[in-house]
Amino acid sequence: MSACRSLTVTGLFLLFFGIMRSDIVKNDNNISILGLGRLGFCTALCLEKVGYNVLGVDILPSYIDQINNKTLRSPEPFVEEYLKASKNLRATTSLDEVLNFSDTYLIIIATPSTPSKEAYDHSALSRLLAEINKRRVKNKHVVICCTIFPGYIKNVARLLLKDCENTSVSYNPEFIAQGCIVSWFEKPDMVLIGEGSKAAGDRLEAIYRRMCTNEPRICRMSPESAEITKLSVNCFITTKIAYANMVSDIADATPGANKYDILRAVGEDKRVGTKCLNPGYGFGGPCFPRDNRALGSYAQMIGIEPIIPQATDKSNAQHAQLMAQRLLEQNLAEYAFTDVNYKDKCPVVILEESQKLAVAEILAKAGKNVIIRDRIAVLEEVKQKFGNLFVYETLAA
Repeated sequence: MSACRSLTVTGLFLLFFGIMRSDIVKNDNNISILGLGRLGFCTALCLEKVGYNVLGVDILPSYIDQINNKTLRSPEPFVEEYLKASKNLRATTSLDEVLNFSDTYLIIIATPSTPSKEAYDHSALSRLLAEINKRRVKNKHVVICCTIFPGYIKNVARLLLKDCENTSVSYNPEFIAQGCIVSWFEKPDMVLIGEGSKAAGDRLEAIYRRMCTNEPRICRMSPESAEITKLSVNCFITTKIAYANMVSDIADATPGANKYDILRAVGEDKRVGTKCLNPGYGFGGPCFPRDNRALGSYAQMIGIEPIIPQATDKSNAQHAQLMAQRLLEQNLAEYAFTDVNYKDKCPVVILEESQKLAVAEILAKAGKNVIIRDRIAVLEEVKQKFGNLFVYETLAA
């Protein structure tokens, strides 16, 4: 039965005294991570930090060596600190080794955006599941943590693992942001568990009870419900951001109106809330835009007109045009943009659908002199994408 529940005293008692279900899981303290990219590696570090034995697998030997030698460098906060302090974390290039290590597999590999209806490229994930099936593993919990399109587990994942006896397939996506993965992973508002079996749900809930430093809501449901929930959360956030910027644009066009006063007051209504209700640039990055579009795409596939996701996407693009138009009306000799990552003060370099760059591009293509001032690493990425469209200046430290 689906439920959202908070951490309880009884649950903590069971956790600390090791009384958990054992009908499938043989060694509750071992966890296998399949995919050690930025998210997978942060997950591994957080699990190791609270006492789990973690073995992760990835394909690059040099990267694996850096992890095992503790020489890996990362701009992601806490990664180097946690790696240096780790004692029970190891990495390998051997899929067989990681599959034999535990009965809980957390799969955290890339599912890139695509222009197709399904919005995500599941090919690497599907190949991995097929490889697991070739080994005919038994009595395992397979947990997909990367973003997938609704219906993937029912229509693809379970089929690909058909020869794996007594093996569940669950969906446990994370709600994190690049540049603060560890802190959001350790202190989430909500944990979403699309459980392939009750035992799998119990196992995942016990892991989060142990790992989280707060008491998040644990929302357990079917994988099919969880697939829709993941996209729905991000669609609601993008809608809220687009709404705030629509109000902002209306206020800017109204003499005497103050967009900040208006939105502060709107956010004070508890039915609305203040998060993501600030005027400014639109939403961007690797998650919000594609998840919003994916929900709309899925709605169309099942015969529902996706009015809200489509309107949100259109409103976001329109807001960038309005911001650029107001800047053009100032007719400045030059326009400078700093901190052009997809969100402010992001320590890692991620330009995907950066709204600052979207506005800067409109200005530059209108013949204006546009300067991008930022860190060297960010400038190099911008140059690769936009070439000589902008003037580039290194931001002083």
